[in-house]
Amino acid sequence: MPFRSKSNPDSELLILTPEMCSADFQREWKQLEQESLTGNAFLSPEFVLSLAEVRSAHNQPIILACRNRREKRLIGLGVFDQVKATKALPLPHWISIQCPHSFRSGLLVAENSRTEFYQLLIDFLTKKQDELLGIEFRNLRLKSQWAQELRDFAAEYGGSFRLLPESESAAVDLKLLPEEGMPTLWSSSRRKSIRKNQNRLSKHGPIRFRLVEKRSEYDTALNHFLRLEEASWKGNLRTALHSDRKDLAFIHQLIQQAKKSDYLVISQLLAGEDLVATALNFSSGKELFAFKIAWDERFEKCSPGTLHEVALVDHLLTQKLPYDRIDSCSSAGSYLEKLWPDRVAIGSGMLSMNFLARGTGKVISQLQSLKRWATNLTQTSSIVTEDS
Repeated sequence: MPFRSKSNPDSELLILTPEMCSADFQREWKQLEQESLTGNAFLSPEFVLSLAEVRSAHNQPIILACRNRREKRLIGLGVFDQVKATKALPLPHWISIQCPHSFRSGLLVAENSRTEFYQLLIDFLTKKQDELLGIEFRNLRLKSQWAQELRDFAAEYGGSFRLLPESESAAVDLKLLPEEGMPTLWSSSRRKSIRKNQNRLSKHGPIRFRLVEKRSEYDTALNHFLRLEEASWKGNLRTALHSDRKDLAFIHQLIQQAKKSDYLVISQLLAGEDLVATALNFSSGKELFAFKIAWDERFEKCSPGTLHEVALVDHLLTQKLPYDRIDSCSSAGSYLEKLWPDRVAIGSGMLSMNFLARGTGKVISQLQSLKRWATNLTQTSSIVTEDS
């Protein structure tokens, strides 16, 4: 049964499984993604429904969708897993979908209906607080507009949306780049190093960068990607997509889903006829989300991954493609931090209208602060000892 609130008579909140998502619902979902305050490729129907295909029947994701009945459109959506308990919150609750390929959690929120969605979500959690003690988010972009607004909104109604910073991830805000591009932001030694590697690579043939635009070429492009990734260190560590049956099924399913939209962006760096590096990226709203990259290790001395990412930004700028930002979706310490000038603050969030869960969140926050303090103290002591 849909959840409805007296404060929002025109809206309803639906709890769905992927098999309940009709073609019409998927179109509404895709429209919401394009209208959302913040894009999120890992909440796209292409990604979520592909993931559902390789999950067992008893482990299907929960799709929370808020719909305006009068206007017949979605105004908010999130995708979660049901958990009995975690270390962060030892109580039954929902958590952002748990998948090794999902690098960003959050919510899709229609810009012109966000207050309506926040209100219905808060009313739902308040009504269900004895059954659902909260919603936990992992790998959350903490400065997303919806996250900041929902934090204030929850507090106004006696709840809590606790946001805990954990790391930063490299990004490029294309609107803020100088007209000359990224090289003007690098040190002279980095510019020299990249030119040197470009010259090395050009000895194998003219350097070209392209996006695979024809849907009919997707399968071939994916096979090239899988071949290079499997032949690399990822294959040796058994972390390549080809190394796991479910991962392989997932990416093939995603490719088929992506043929229906502009969701998938496959990029290739070539030297002559040789494919040097290739990447799978996802498009959501006005953002590009990096997913996976692979390169031919024969060109390792040319730093093919770095040259690919440099060429990607150059291509988006020169072709005036409709993207405002690229999120690397990488961990702290990635090589992209030396190339891409901007950072995205990443952390966790706990949304709750339950008093016990809010108290637990405060304790967890204090424990994490204590742990960070102890780590810093240990590192400082180590430095003093070495200097002595």
